[in-house]
Amino acid sequence: MTEIQFFGRLGELEVLEDAYASRTAEIAIIYGRRRVGKTALIQQFCKGKAFFFYTAKAWKDSYQLEQFSRAVGTFCGNAQQRFLQWDAALRALADFPSKKRTVIVIDEFQYIAKERPSLLSELQVLWDEELSNKNIMLILCGSAVSFIAKEVLGEKNPLFGRARTIMKVRPLPFKTVAEFVPSYSVDDIFKGYAALGGIPYFWQGINSQKSMVENLATSLLRSNGFLNDEAQSVLRQEFRDPATYNAILQTVAYGATSRNEIAQKSLVDSRTLSKYLSVLEDMDLIIKEFPIFAGPGQLGNASRGLYRIADPYLKFWFRFLANNPTLIMTRQEALSEWLETVEPFFSDFASDCFEEVCLQYLIEMRFAGKLPFRPSALGRWWNADSEIDIVGSDMPRKHCLVAECKYRKEKTGMKVLRSLQAKCERLPLSDNAVFHYWLFSRMGFDDALLEAAAHDPFLHLVSIEELLEPRD
Repeated sequence: MTEIQFFGRLGELEVLEDAYASRTAEIAIIYGRRRVGKTALIQQFCKGKAFFFYTAKAWKDSYQLEQFSRAVGTFCGNAQQRFLQWDAALRALADFPSKKRTVIVIDEFQYIAKERPSLLSELQVLWDEELSNKNIMLILCGSAVSFIAKEVLGEKNPLFGRARTIMKVRPLPFKTVAEFVPSYSVDDIFKGYAALGGIPYFWQGINSQKSMVENLATSLLRSNGFLNDEAQSVLRQEFRDPATYNAILQTVAYGATSRNEIAQKSLVDSRTLSKYLSVLEDMDLIIKEFPIFAGPGQLGNASRGLYRIADPYLKFWFRFLANNPTLIMTRQEALSEWLETVEPFFSDFASDCFEEVCLQYLIEMRFAGKLPFRPSALGRWWNADSEIDIVGSDMPRKHCLVAECKYRKEKTGMKVLRSLQAKCERLPLSDNAVFHYWLFSRMGFDDALLEAAAHDPFLHLVSIEELLEPRD
């Protein structure tokens, strides 16, 4: 296997190690959108273990079995060995003598299962009758999210209940992707995160000898840039006809948030919109949000809640590239296009991502026990005429954390604090609730606000540089 950069994923590795340490045979199903780092995670986990690793391709079943047989034969010390059935090849792997537990990895498993639908039933019978008694850990990994969710993990499917470890691999947080590019400033790293998100493959393409803007412009805006059409590749892999999904995602990228608004602007029939939105939610491409403190009535109402694109790269693509017919071939043309069509709108575009990064910071502080109290939940709050970027409280709602996140080209001042304090009066909290105010700012804070924070233990100011270094 090729050695690649690997950062983070401590929780995911811990889960896999727990499964490996089990006294019984284990099935683990790992899935997530392509490029998110599933293979790198499994490779990291397999280090120091006895493992077999096979990556399936979009081949016919007979040829796939031939290639799988070749790999099994080589692993078992007989490169000429071939198998006529899948169960025979899997049985040979499970029976291979080893002092350690054998980890059997089939990557891009969907290519095999799609071409041979009966394989899931065959594997279920083989597992129940033989493999479950072997000293193995079987990992099935796939990047076709909707297929794995429905055809492999669904309650009516043969393997349901056999896998004790089911892991959906998600994009990396801001603090982890920063480890890929340690030579850049925090502001530049955030600019990259707002355009690329937490997909490790995208960050491995960053050339540290060039500025972040030059990296982004050439990889995203240049017509032959490696990320210029990645968004459509992702959607084509998941959907036979992505046109409707494209319309919905572009509408949300331009600011539509409610179901009615999305239906009107995307021209998708409101009677079928819910189905499409549900699929995009399952794939972690969009998120449906409810205000913090929302009651059962709101949560149970399908028409309530607001939508946003979860993946920064997809949001960038649909905001700046989807309708851009310009053929850009040179680095200079890409830089010029960035300065003319992206840079003037970037602060507004990246504001949601900045809120998300600030939320990641507060969640890390919460787990580390570094907040003044432990909020039961953290999230956005809004009502008909007001909103607060981040709110959290304890269960009795006697202590409340409120935060405003300002990604703009000016220092944050007392006006922002006074506005936040005024909005707090509308929150559904206990009488005499104690507020802890947090202000996050890209450009820092003016002297008056710094002076106020120096004398107020309930006022916390966090610069963009501190987002990578949570305070003690």
